[in-house]
Amino acid sequence: MRTAYLYFFVAFNLLFLNKVLAQNLITDTAFYRSAITHIIQLYTDSVKENLRLYNGNEFTGAYSGNSGHPYFEYREPQIGSVFYDGIYYPDVLLSYDITRDEIILVNPTKNLNIKLITQKINWFTIQNHLFTNIREDTLAAGFPGSGFYELLYEGAASVLSKRKKQLSQSLKADELSKFLQWIEYYVKKDSVYYSVSGKRSLLAVCKDHKIEVTKFMQKENLNFKKDPANTIIKVIDYYTQLKNN
Repeated sequence: MRTAYLYFFVAFNLLFLNKVLAQNLITDTAFYRSAITHIIQLYTDSVKENLRLYNGNEFTGAYSGNSGHPYFEYREPQIGSVFYDGIYYPDVLLSYDITRDEIILVNPTKNLNIKLITQKINWFTIQNHLFTNIREDTLAAGFPGSGFYELLYEGAASVLSKRKKQLSQSLKADELSKFLQWIEYYVKKDSVYYSVSGKRSLLAVCKDHKIEVTKFMQKENLNFKKDPANTIIKVIDYYTQLKNN
């Protein structure tokens, strides 16, 4: 009876807090962080190794004999969080394999690397980067494809980036193969995805305020080629302000 009550208590509180988190993606308030951590700890202690988070397949992929690595930013797993199978898990060790577009979780108690089931991931964070799992959207024009996208800005229009890595095989026997990385940027506005690859395509997103946005870019010395992410974020933020006035 006591165990059943604990499960009910944990499930009820997780349902309430997850609803809040799902609406706001991630909250920075100390209150929610403290409450969620406490409830998750109760849940973790109660189910131990039966955690849904540890029910994926063991990751056995290897990239030996290559220069660089396939992961986001860091070769080693980093502290992050993940909203997985309806439950929010803070402070877990994650790696984002960009080449395969897969999330790897480290299970410290068993020293295992577990490949999480992509369909069960709503979003995850690594350091201060938030990635959202965008699934097939047949109602949105210009949909760039399912996968994990970094959410750089969210407002009347959202700014997303898609990181990609590919292993380039060397043709020389004495030279290691290496990973090549590139980033694609998108703006989602009014249920339409716009690919943004330069100043011209960025201004096309803001065509109803093109003159004002152009002047803003000149005033702020924004240079797409030198700093595309920051340029897109600042422009879309300014554009949002114009739309709201």
